[in-house]
Amino acid sequence: QILQIVILYKRLVMKIVLKAKEHPEGLYNDLRELDLDELILMPPDEWLKDRMDEFDYWTSFKNNGMIYPITVSPHTEDWVQERLQRGKTPQHLKANGDVRPGLYVQTGNKRVYWARQEGYTHIEGYYVTNREDKAKIRSKLHIPHTEIPR
Repeated sequence: QILQIVILYKRLVMKIVLKAKEHPEGLYNDLRELDLDELILMPPDEWLKDRMDEFDYWTSFKNNGMIYPITVSPHTEDWVQERLQRGKTPQHLKANGDVRPGLYVQTGNKRVYWARQEGYTHIEGYYVTNREDKAKIRSKLHIPHTEIPR
């Protein structure tokens, strides 16, 4: 309980940024410090926690931090709307079927989940507005579950 109070205090008075260890040269230019409170995770927290436990991301993040920045996109992009309206993430849709407004995490949902658990207020991420750039970043920076560093 004391840890929770300390985390809340830090969030109120300090900006604590989770920075990536690596920023591949020439990959993408729009790198930002993003407020964790403004980011919307694609999968539900329960699914993320299960994956974190199953593949022991906890140890990886504890020992290695965040290797690459996350990727986010605004809900206003057509390709983001299409992805969210496919039916796999009904929590992101309003009753009328419209996508809830916000900034959606495209890659790095577990990193955001972990950063929130650890009391960070911000995280480094690429702000992406087109599908091609998102695919390019993912193809260069994706680390399979079985290959995450311990």
